[in-house]
Formats: sequence, C-alpha cells, structure tokens
Amino acid sequence: MINKVNRVVHLIVLLPKNDRNSGYGLCRIPETIKILIEMANEKSLKGTQTEQLICASYLNETQSYARYLYYSQIADKEGLFPVGVIFRESADNELHHAKVFLKMLQDTEVNATVATEAGFLGKTVDNIQTAMKEEMEGGYDYYMAAAKTAKEEGFDDIAAHFEAIASVEKFHYDRFAKFLDMIQKGTLWKREKPVTWHCLVCGYEYVGTEPPVKCPACDHPTSHYICVEDGYCPAPAS
Repeated sequence: MINKVNRVVHLIVLLPKNDRNSGYGLCRIPETIKILIEMANEKSLKGTQTEQLICASYLNETQSYARYLYYSQIADKEGLFPVGVIFRESADNELHHAKVFLKMLQDTEVNATVATEAGFLGKTVDNIQTAMKEEMEGGYDYYMAAAKTAKEEGFDDIAAHFEAIASVEKFHYDRFAKFLDMIQKGTLWKREKPVTWHCLVCGYEYVGTEPPVKCPACDHPTSHYICVEDGYCPAPAS
C-alpha cells in the first residue's frame, strides 16, 4: 500500500510547474488526491490469514459443488428424485459461493490446502449425512470463525460475506436433516395435513396429504413429486 501511495505522490510532484500553477493543474491535483485517499484507505489481503481463508473457502465450495452433483445422480438412480433436486439446488448455491470468493482473490495469488472426502460416494442416506457434517463443520462453523478473523484483520465487508454465506450453509444443514428424517421414517411422500406437491417433470401442482400415484399432466409416478413446503427453492430462470 505504501508503494501505491508513493506512486501517486510521485505523479503530483512530477506534474510540470506551469501545469501545477495553471487551471488545468489545479483541477487535476484534487482528483489525484482523491485517488490517493482511496488507495490509502484500501487494505491489502496479501499475506493475511483472511486471504488464506478466502482461498480455502473457494476450494471447499468447488469441491462441494462437484460432490453434490454426484450425490444428486445417486439419489436419482435410487428413485429419490426430490433429494436429487435438493442436492442440485445446494450445488448451485455452492457454485455461486465459490464465485464470490474467487472475485475476492482477483488481485492476489495464494496457495492453500483443504481436506477432501476422497472416494466416498455411498447410498443417499449416507451422502446426506456426509453433506450435513460438511455444511455444519466445513460450512457454518468455518465461516463464522472466518468472519471473526476477517473482522480482527480489518476486513469488515469480507466478514459480512462470510457471515451471510454461513447462514446459507445452516439452511442447507437444516434442509438435509429434514429430508434424512423423512427418508428414514418413510414419509417423503406422506403428510398428516394437506400440502402442495410439485411435479418435478412438468410442473403440475396438487394439494393433498400425498401426491397423485400418477401425474395427471405427464403420467410420471409419485416419486417425481416434491413437497413445496419442504424448502424447495427452484433457481430463477437465467
């Protein structure tokens, strides 16, 4: 940062004397000083712990994106289409989180090491449990701790982003926990009170305690329905 400030001061000093005394010079100097102040107020990420945390967060989010897409494919093969959709929605969220962190690193370069759940692609129940652990320990807890560090190092805006993303990871955790409970209890397509069921194939919606055995619009079976009230948040059209 000192080098940036020195460069701007150097530019002012090197401004020709006649220009400094002219109207043109007088107009340029205040603007240059404004730039100088802005640069002085900037805080570099280089070499900070926050920089390391951002880099690790980017790598973790890209891992989660890929893993959740694998998990969604497994869920679909098991006929658990609502769970497949939830994994894909979560993957899309993680992809956008990764983009946020990557943008923070545009003007820097850093190496970081992250843990990897290598080779673990189990049944959907197992995959949900792995995802829950990741969302809480590697997501919510990690980002709240990262926010604390960022604040301590003077990066309030970055800390706010960490906290906001932590809240999303907590939402993911709660939603995965809800779906795991329903799978284990056999209530994925059963409710005590009427709810709105959404066909994942054609978009037809039905209100009842259970979805139709066969969709009246596209003829797909019950397994292709998801309960809207279960946290189904389809991505907006791009």
